[in-house]
Amino acid sequence: MAKTIELKIYGLTCDDCVRHVSGGLKNAKGVNDVSLSLKDGIAIVKTGNETKPEDLLNLEVFKGKYKAQLRDVKNE
Repeated sequence: MAKTIELKIYGLTCDDCVRHVSGGLKNAKGVNDVSLSLKDGIAIVKTGNETKPEDLLNLEVFKGKYKAQLRDVKNE
């Protein structure tokens, strides 16, 4: 079973920020796909069932300039 995890991302100001955060999310274990909107500050992360939302919130990319907040989790 897969999951779709929606995160609100704070601190995004440009396309480089989007690439940096997207790259950090894509490199996380169990992540299959990432879609991140600079305008809305929303990341849609498709993962395998073994990935927990807390795992994403604790990624290195969110320990500095960028912060993430869990918005929604859908099991598919």
